[in-house]
Amino acid sequence: MLYTHVSLPHMELLIKRALSVRSATTPRWGPGGVLYYLSDYTGVMQLWRFDGSQHDVVVPWDERVGDFRVASDGAVALASDRDGDEKWRIYIVDGGVYEVSTEGVNNLGAWSPDGKKLAFTSTRDSSTDFYLYIYDRAAGEVKRAAEMPGINVVEEWSEAGIFITHYETNLDSSIYLYRDGELRELTKHGGEALNHSPRYIGNGKVLFLTNADWEYVGVAQMDLATGSWKYLVQLDRDVEHFDVWGAYMLFAVNEEGRSGLYQMHMPSGLTYKLPTPPGVVTHLEYGRGVAAFSLSSINRGHEVYIFQGSVRQVTNSPKFGTPLDKLPEPRSVWYPSFDGRKIHANIYLPPGEPRGAVVYLHGGPESQDRPEFKPLVAALLSAGFTVAAPNYRGSTGFGKTFVHLDDLEKRWDAIRDVEAFAKWLREEGYLQKKPCVLGGSYGGYLTLMALATAPDAWACGVEIVGIFNLVTFLERTAPWRRRYREAEYGSLEKHKDLLLQLSPAAHVEKIQAPLMIIHGANDIRVPVYEAEQLAQRLRELGREVELLVLPDEGHVITKVSNRVKAYSRAVEFIAKHAG
Repeated sequence: MLYTHVSLPHMELLIKRALSVRSATTPRWGPGGVLYYLSDYTGVMQLWRFDGSQHDVVVPWDERVGDFRVASDGAVALASDRDGDEKWRIYIVDGGVYEVSTEGVNNLGAWSPDGKKLAFTSTRDSSTDFYLYIYDRAAGEVKRAAEMPGINVVEEWSEAGIFITHYETNLDSSIYLYRDGELRELTKHGGEALNHSPRYIGNGKVLFLTNADWEYVGVAQMDLATGSWKYLVQLDRDVEHFDVWGAYMLFAVNEEGRSGLYQMHMPSGLTYKLPTPPGVVTHLEYGRGVAAFSLSSINRGHEVYIFQGSVRQVTNSPKFGTPLDKLPEPRSVWYPSFDGRKIHANIYLPPGEPRGAVVYLHGGPESQDRPEFKPLVAALLSAGFTVAAPNYRGSTGFGKTFVHLDDLEKRWDAIRDVEAFAKWLREEGYLQKKPCVLGGSYGGYLTLMALATAPDAWACGVEIVGIFNLVTFLERTAPWRRRYREAEYGSLEKHKDLLLQLSPAAHVEKIQAPLMIIHGANDIRVPVYEAEQLAQRLRELGREVELLVLPDEGHVITKVSNRVKAYSRAVEFIAKHAG
């Protein structure tokens, strides 16, 4: 298909269809082999169940459901926010709907083995700390069990006790065990190490994910009595998910962005790879000899699968006539940056003759562009654009050392990686004209820096929930987030001059290309003030700028109707300037 010959009404329909594609994710087993999962089939992410023959919504719910846990008796605890504000509130659905904790921000945790109590963490008593709480269903009461500083997440409640992961930073965490009123740190370590996702397997043994004394995350086993541990799976790639059933373990490995799903017979160590579709495993659960997982792929969408001898797709979310299967798998490439360092990137090609190109910058920065389903990327491909996505310095998936190559003043190197990528794309023939640069959150910040530091390289920019001024961002972000973001960007007390120097606000006069800004009014991560001051400054400079503020969204566009509205305008903006 030659996109230059497609009529505008037909193009608008292609874009709308791609942005309307629904998703299913996060499968968890319930009693009797019932499979629960999340789906935005209705236009908002809701809780669904599948009993082997029929799919149905568990409970009518107006707002987004972000997480859930199923008790041994079938009661369901769920977390929901309002208008994308990410102030998660916990409820229990058990015949009726009961409030558990609606103050502060709540992280849903785990049921006790008998299903009578629910453990979770919350800022309900501290704006900066997620303390441990336990809800007693019979009494209908919440009691504070332990005061823990910072971000803490209840991972599992087993006969051994309550396992909690405490995050010192986004890249440094430790596992604690709470039992009989006492907290015990299990993974004491020197230096930086991620330790999380504990899974008790009986006989005083727990499995967990860690990159202690190693560049990549693997699966380790600890003896709770002695505290000694060893790696069971240690690779030159990150293990991201795992679960066990009997003598078998399933684990998902990040293989240059795609997921490889493996089954290991733990006593013998024999391991083989499962024949899963290409894509990214986003959740994994193994029980009763049947594995349930969700997998996201640019040309298949985001669906739930089960594995029992063979892989079978369980959900089939509406695609609204979008020919996702016509989208090619992205090319995995490596390009030389300004200093010769090789940087990974994904190149997504449209199914026909390209009409232009977009450089897509992922958020985080402790994240990675992966060949998963992204509605905006699918819409751009459907509209005929090549989408090129670099995994610049600071991205995850390439080891501990790489993720720190953008710390403090080294952030300039990540910015240079983007400029070098645009140059490489031209040299390799991917660009016939200037591309648009687009990114969300940290990718939005990097979009602004790219527009300012290489103004002649870009036809336009689209900045989504991005940072304009690192100082005002740190001052206004949610109180419990500030410490963790300062670990990445620098401290307001120690590095204020550097923060200002690295802010797009200090270089905004250099931005020449037309810019579209999209932001949610309820964003607690990057407050909408960042978008407002950016738009005002560009208007004062006489630049072409469009600002779209979504009143009922936060940091992530959660409602399908808003996704269609905002991203359709973004694609039209790009087509106008770079198509």
